[in-house]
Order: sequence, then structure tokens, then C-alpha cells
Amino acid sequence: MHKKYPSMILILFIYIIATLIGVLVFNSLTFESIMFNVFIANVAATFFIWILGIIFKNASLYDPYWSIQPPVIFILLMDYFKASWTTLNVLIFLGILVWSMRLTYNWAKGWIGFQEQDWRYTLIKHKAPKLYLISNLFGIHLMPTAIVFIQLLTIEKLVFTSVQSFPIVFLGFFIMIFAALIQYISDEQMRAFKEKTKGEKKCIEEGLWKYSRHPNYFGEIMVWWGLYIIYLGATLKIDIHIISPILMTSLFLFISIPMMETKIMLSRPEYQAYQERVSMLIPFVRKEESNQMKEES
Repeated sequence: MHKKYPSMILILFIYIIATLIGVLVFNSLTFESIMFNVFIANVAATFFIWILGIIFKNASLYDPYWSIQPPVIFILLMDYFKASWTTLNVLIFLGILVWSMRLTYNWAKGWIGFQEQDWRYTLIKHKAPKLYLISNLFGIHLMPTAIVFIQLLTIEKLVFTSVQSFPIVFLGFFIMIFAALIQYISDEQMRAFKEKTKGEKKCIEEGLWKYSRHPNYFGEIMVWWGLYIIYLGATLKIDIHIISPILMTSLFLFISIPMMETKIMLSRPEYQAYQERVSMLIPFVRKEESNQMKEES
């Protein structure tokens, strides 16, 4: 534990430098599209963290970037546009900030130091060690950076938007907050379960995990659907920006969840029965409870 806090201070220092690099790159760019300039600056900061991850031999140095970049980007854009902190902008920022604080807190609580790396990164390296530098850069670093950035593309339009429907905007905001709460509760339930069953290979079927195999992922996805609903309420337009939450949903449905469930199945064969009983993502009535209700009716 004594090694954890010095490493976190080092990570904080690294992220401050990465942010400064991003700001310097942004200020040096002259492309017509402001969001394209932001994206290039974001990639530059990500690239710096990738290099440091190679030096420290731990790609998990990138893990907090997923949660830290959105509120920082939002604040920088508000400053760049000299935009007012309208009700709409405050709600967007608070929704993103609550999500960011929850995710960063969960990372910080689980971080034990540079001696441990996310198992997914290690798996990617073992599958193709000769290509790891490339897969590390594009798969572990740049792809999540791009996907999260895509969620923020609506901000450029929203900072000066006159809201068309505040009820829909507030609905989107409450979805973001409620989704972050679901993530926090499911994380804490999983942490308590692991502590209680330390050394054992068991499947959690408590709390939210009794009704969803991945309630934390469900919460993550709903945060970004909430942000899109805010956009929908502000503009009353269903346009190309709906691709943003669809892309985030696809990331979890076709990459994160399959990888996680494949790993669990290798150590917990009973997980297959759990899969049959419990909804994959959206919390829902368990199969045996559903069958019982049908029989009683």
C-alpha cells in the first residue's frame, strides 16, 4: 500500500504535463474546425502517456485518462468560446463531472501501483507480442480516446444553443446522474463481494449483480445516452450525433463484455449457468423469477 500513493502522485504529475502538451498543441493549430484541433491535441496528450507507459512498462498508466479528459476538454472549450455558464452548460458539465469523479475514484481505489497492469492489456500483449507497440498505441490508447472524444462532439453546438425542451434536457441530466450512481453502487458491491470471498472463485449474485451481469457497464453506457438526450432536448433533432452513444454501446457489447465473460468462464465454469439466469446488460427479472411469475399467473 505504501507504494500506491507515490505512484499516484507521479501519475498526477504526468497527467498535468499531458494536459499542458494538449493545450500547447491546440494553441498551435490553425485548422478551421475547432473540434478537429481539440482532437489532435487530445491525441498528442494520449501519445505522451503512451510513451510514458512504455517507459514504465505498464499500459495501465492510461486508465485514468478515460475519465479525466472529458471535464478538462469541456472547461477548455468553455474558456476558448468565452461561453456563458447557462443552465444547459452547467447541467452538461455536472453530468460529466459526476461521471468522471465516480470513474476516477473507482480507479484510484483499485490502483495498487505500477507493479500491476490491467489483465486485458497483458492478454493483448501475449496474443501478439511483436505487434504490441502498435496494438498498445491504437487499441489500448487511441481507440478509447477517440470513442470518448466522439461523445463530446455535441458540445461545440450546445454551448451557445437556446434550449428547445428543458424537460428532455433535465431527463438526460438525471439519466447521467442515475447511471453514475448505478456504476458506483455496483462497483462497491463487487468490491465488498471480492473482499468477502477472497481466495475463492465465485460468481457474484448480490445486489445489482443479481439482475445484470454487468450493471457497471450498463451505467457507463447510460451516461452517454443521457448526454445525447440532453442534446436531443436542446436541439429537438435526431441527427448524426446519435452515432456517439451507439458507438459506446457497441464497444461494450462487442468488445468489453465478450472479453470479460471469456476470462470469467476460464476460471468459473459455473458462470455459464449464471449467464442463463441473469440478463447480460440491462437489469431485468431473473429467469427463474420470470418463470415463477408466469406459473403463478
